[in-house]
Amino acid sequence: MSYRLKPRESPSQGLQRIFCEEIDTALRICRHPARERGETVHETRKHLKKLRAALDLVAAEAGKAATREDRCVRHIAKLVSDLRDAHVRLQTLIELRGNDAKNFAQLENFLSIERESFAAAFSDWQKQAIPDLEQLRYRLVDWPLEDLTWKTVCRAIAESYRNGRDALARALKKRSAKCMHAWRKEVKQLWYQLRLLTPLNRIVLEKISSDAKTLGQLLGRDHDYAFLLQRFDDEQLDPELENERSDLEKLIRKRRRRLERNALELGRRFYAEPPKAFAKRISIFIDAWVSKKSG
Repeated sequence: MSYRLKPRESPSQGLQRIFCEEIDTALRICRHPARERGETVHETRKHLKKLRAALDLVAAEAGKAATREDRCVRHIAKLVSDLRDAHVRLQTLIELRGNDAKNFAQLENFLSIERESFAAAFSDWQKQAIPDLEQLRYRLVDWPLEDLTWKTVCRAIAESYRNGRDALARALKKRSAKCMHAWRKEVKQLWYQLRLLTPLNRIVLEKISSDAKTLGQLLGRDHDYAFLLQRFDDEQLDPELENERSDLEKLIRKRRRRLERNALELGRRFYAEPPKAFAKRISIFIDAWVSKKSG
C-alpha cells in the first residue's frame, strides 16, 4: 500500500484505490487502537487528511458529491478534535520544558488533567467513527469517476498551489497566528497531493514534495506554540501558574519569531513560481507519464 499513483492506472482507478486504502487504514487503527491514545488519534486524523487531499483532486468532477463526502470526513475528524487538541498542547509543553521536569510543572499538571478529562469524555469515539468510515467507503467505491481526466487533476493541484501562494501573501501582510495557520493548511494539502503525483517525475516532484513537507513542519510547530499559549489567554490562573505562563510566553514568542522567519523565507522560494508556470510544469509531467504508459 502506498500513497502514490501507480503505472498504468487511470486517474480514476488510482484515486479510488487511494480513497479505499486511506479509509481501510483509518478503520484498522480505530479497531485496533494503540496503547498510547494520542497516537491512535493522530494516525486516524492523518489518514483522514490524506483522504481529503485526494478527494480535492476530483472535486471538479464529482461536484456536490465531493462536497458532501468532504463534509463527512471533517465530521469524523471532529469526533476527536478536542482530545487531539488537548494531547498536542501537553506534548508541546513537554517539548518546550526539555529535560528539566521542574520547568512548567504546574502547567504540565494542569494540561495533563485536562487531557485525561477529554479522554474520558470521548472514550467511545471509535464506536462512532467506524460505521461512518464504513459507509463512506461503500459510497466512494461506486463513485462514477470514469470521465475524470488528467487535465482535471492538473487544474486541481494548480489551484492548491495558487491557494497556498495567496495564503502566503496574506501571512506576509498580516503575520497573525490565524493567517499562519490558514497558510499551513494549504501547504499541507499541497504536500499530500504532490506525494500522490510523485511518480510523474520522481526527481523533481520528490524535491518539491520534500520542501512542502519541511515548510509544513515549520508552520505546524509555529501553530502548536501559538495554540498552547492561546489556551491560557482567557484562563484565570492562580499566581504560581501565572508566573509559569509568563515564562512560557517569553519562550514561545522567541521560538515563534525564529520559526516564522524560516517559514516565510522558505515559503517565498517555494511559491516563487507563478501559478500558470507551475500548472504548465505539472501538465508536462503528466503528458510524459501518459506517453510512457501508452508506449
